[in-house]
Amino acid sequence: MAKLTIDQLKAKLTPAKQLATELILEREYAPKGEKATYEQIADQVGVTDRTLLEWRKDPYFAQYLSVVSTQKLDNFRGLADAQLINLIKGTSNNGNASIKALELYYKIAGVLVERREVVNTDSTDSTLDVDKIKAEIERLRGVSE
Repeated sequence: MAKLTIDQLKAKLTPAKQLATELILEREYAPKGEKATYEQIADQVGVTDRTLLEWRKDPYFAQYLSVVSTQKLDNFRGLADAQLINLIKGTSNNGNASIKALELYYKIAGVLVERREVVNTDSTDSTLDVDKIKAEIERLRGVSE
């Protein structure tokens, strides 16, 4: 299924389904012990919990839920950046800069890139000789016959 814009997704969902996605996300973001049950969400929307379960299987519903969740998360970008800066400065970590925060900052900035290097420690000649390979194939063919 192609990625649709939020407006295209809204057009494919009833107002009740849109409300259900908002309530499901509120549930997901709520602190432990304050989460609404799916039965409560279904009641608020005016459907059964079984209907709500069926809606969650709808690809447009799932995609809309994902898009709205991403938008909500994007609202915290400034807060996350501020916390990262505090960790780098050491103002939120007992006065010590966080090495992990510094690592994350450099990864985000593209300065730190994880690389893996494979080194051949085999001392034998690693160059390929086509004639030797052909001769070995012929020798092996002779053994198997």
